[in-house]
Amino acid sequence: MDNLQAKNRIEVIDREGWRKEYLITKAILHIGSDSRNDIVLDGGRSSGIEPRHAQLIVPPGGHGYRLVNLGQSPILLAGEGRILPQRGAMDLRDGDTIRIGDHTFRFFATQGASSSIGLSFRLSDTQLTVDAVLDGLITVQNLGNTPGVQFKLTLEGLSPAWYELGPGPILFPGAQKEVPMRIRHAQEWSVPAGPRTVVIRAMATSAYPGENASMSRVIQIAPFYRHALRLIPV
Repeated sequence: MDNLQAKNRIEVIDREGWRKEYLITKAILHIGSDSRNDIVLDGGRSSGIEPRHAQLIVPPGGHGYRLVNLGQSPILLAGEGRILPQRGAMDLRDGDTIRIGDHTFRFFATQGASSSIGLSFRLSDTQLTVDAVLDGLITVQNLGNTPGVQFKLTLEGLSPAWYELGPGPILFPGAQKEVPMRIRHAQEWSVPAGPRTVVIRAMATSAYPGENASMSRVIQIAPFYRHALRLIPV
């Protein structure tokens, strides 16, 4: 297990507020009520936990997770309304939260790293309301030796209706540049209120093929209400 992967961790909270943090030191681990699991959830403290309920796979590099549902009941990805059915699998990113029975799991994953691309990302706030915007700055740096590199920036987790993102910069070795971004509430029914993970990714395919850098943040999306009034004559 390399140093990046050893930084991965999971926070577990039960319905009574009991909380424990687990460091991820294996490429594959199992979750359930049986004592032979890597993460053992006491069935007496919570309902809905099966002897071997889920399998967690950490891919090479440790930049996320692959979750497999081994149980009979579905697993909920909180904040996005996605359901992981029996024998199904889904990818998880830094900040994602799931529910198994009465237990809540929050996953913390090492950010994507690159020896040639430097990336940092900050937001003015993490609360996204209907009448406000989140302003952000993305800093991209050319850590490699290739001159005049064109970088590409993408945002994952929201559709283009939710954000404005400046163009990726052209940088010489050692140079860096700040790129502005803005997230607004698009009032789309398909995006539920609650926590939402957004990922900024930088790449330069021509200069540094196969490399990319990424950073994620969890924002809280406020609910919105849209009512219609119809008058019916009597």
